[in-house]
Amino acid sequence: MPPGPHHDVTFRAIALGALLALAINLACPYSVLLLQNAGLTSDYIAAGAMMLFLVLVGLINPVLKSLRTGWGLSSVELIVVFVMMVVGCAIPTWGLVTNLFHILTRPFYYATPENGWADLVHPLIPGWLAPRDPDVARYFYEGLPAGQGIPWSEWAVPMLAWGSAMIAVFLLMVCTMVILRRPWVEQERLVFPLTQLPLEMLRGADDHVVPPLFRNRLLWAGFAFPFALQMLRGLHHYYFFIPLVETYFDPIPLFRNSVQLRFFVNFAIIGLSYFLNLQVAFSVWFFHLLGRCQTGIFHVVGYELPGRHESLTASSPALSHQGMGAIIVLVAAILWTARGHLARVLGAALRWRRDTADAEEILSYRAAVWLWVACAVYYFAWLLLSGMPPLAALVFLLAVLTIFVAVTRVIAQGGVGFTASTMVPQPFAVYTLGTDLVGWKGLASLSLSYSWAGEMRTTVMASTANGLKLAHTGGLAACRHPRRLFWAILVAIVVSMAGATWMTLHLSYTYGGINLRQFGVPSIAYRFLEDKLLNPVGWETIQPRLLFTAIGGGVMGLLIHLNHRLPWWPLHYIGLPIGDSWVMGRAWFSVFLGWLLKAIIFRFWGSRGYHFMKPVFLGMVAGQLMGAAVWMVVDAVLGETGNVVYVGVR
Repeated sequence: MPPGPHHDVTFRAIALGALLALAINLACPYSVLLLQNAGLTSDYIAAGAMMLFLVLVGLINPVLKSLRTGWGLSSVELIVVFVMMVVGCAIPTWGLVTNLFHILTRPFYYATPENGWADLVHPLIPGWLAPRDPDVARYFYEGLPAGQGIPWSEWAVPMLAWGSAMIAVFLLMVCTMVILRRPWVEQERLVFPLTQLPLEMLRGADDHVVPPLFRNRLLWAGFAFPFALQMLRGLHHYYFFIPLVETYFDPIPLFRNSVQLRFFVNFAIIGLSYFLNLQVAFSVWFFHLLGRCQTGIFHVVGYELPGRHESLTASSPALSHQGMGAIIVLVAAILWTARGHLARVLGAALRWRRDTADAEEILSYRAAVWLWVACAVYYFAWLLLSGMPPLAALVFLLAVLTIFVAVTRVIAQGGVGFTASTMVPQPFAVYTLGTDLVGWKGLASLSLSYSWAGEMRTTVMASTANGLKLAHTGGLAACRHPRRLFWAILVAIVVSMAGATWMTLHLSYTYGGINLRQFGVPSIAYRFLEDKLLNPVGWETIQPRLLFTAIGGGVMGLLIHLNHRLPWWPLHYIGLPIGDSWVMGRAWFSVFLGWLLKAIIFRFWGSRGYHFMKPVFLGMVAGQLMGAAVWMVVDAVLGETGNVVYVGVR
């Protein structure tokens, strides 16, 4: 039977996806900044998109199908909508916008005679990157006087500058994933665990009014307990006499209180961990414990690398650089494994030969390569204009791409929806070149980049990778217009940036930024800048750090070799680059629980038991997310603030 007229990337699907991506980027800043509750878009699981998709597939679409034939969305259309929402989730708060506006205004509002920022920092920030009028920053944090509007004219040039740069960066990420999709999805057959819930929701959706998953009692059995816990948590916030079942426990100090081991039970993480390979799941939590032990031993014996322990990195400078070495070798291994495919892509781009292998891609390989080059050149030139020297700009850009590709690979292979790298690109650039080669203006430019390359708990690259996997598995390649999905992703990026920008500025200028939720990244960015201006980094600091980078790379290379050569080898290399990240410090115990439950099921019931129990663990994810969704709606209606119901890590 040929596919129906809606079994394609239709314009109505793109319109709905744009509308929902816009809704997420309006709702998330409002929820996080004003209501100060759970983050809809703070992690790779893209909770906001998952919540809306559950309602769309399980409730709204069945109602539309029941009302009239043709009103309901096909599975391909639903995939387009979901991909656009997931990409949109990477932008509004931790991914870019909210961090960006606080970083651009912070040095002008918080400048005092004591910190000397007016003389030390202000001259390093070009006027086209941030508004210079002091009232712009003052009203951003304190609210507008009566009768005044948002100073859009002062923001016009910075928004144009940052908007063009970020679109270039995001398209660079999209093109990278278009190029790597085939080796990851078809050749290596990576699992992409974060796509399991939407795939199961869509299974049979075209043949039934209500998809089979939503009629499975095991789904609702897994849904019930985490949903009930979320209800209790929210009710306890409103009524103190309602009992609270705590899922976040006090950390246990180890090694003379030098490190802490945290225990956090999150059913979304447990549910997703069930879909990980047992070896991968074991390695994720094992390398976290190993990293904490290594840091603890360093503290006990008194070993410490020179220089500052940077925020958003691992538990010690040694572990941070060790993890970066592992990341570099991981990306090198990825490129080496895909070398034959990459040669074909390059040949198609240069027209060495005619190649139809890209017929299933959302961009031709020729278009993807040259768009990649154009975006990379544009952003490189942008960095130069912002004050970064050419060598520093090159090292930073390479570090960014390396870290983002590595984390995306971890998401695709490991499926850990709550993770981050053990190193961020700004310190790596400084501790590779030294402050003299980076320069003062280069340091300021690096600090501004913390807005989108700091926490890295969510990225457009990882969202695109999951989206392309979902689209390929869901039959997008058989559609008449598969390449419309690229334009859908671009529309989602632009709409999301516009919506999040308007809402962030509206809330800040209406209520005053100091009265809203405060993010840590802006202060981290300027602590980084101030420290490097006052404490230059030279070779005596760089040398031992590069040594640990080499050690981490060597260990990673050995693990990859052992993993490929010895079938019985228990450790998977994917856990090393992320094991000691600050996010994993909160997620490791839930990963352990998911691994343990899956191991028990396999031990006693085998693969049959694994498949039978899948709906239960999918229900855990859905219950955690929908419980948070209920309270976000209730809080918004009642105007309640501070009702924290966990979606991801704390």
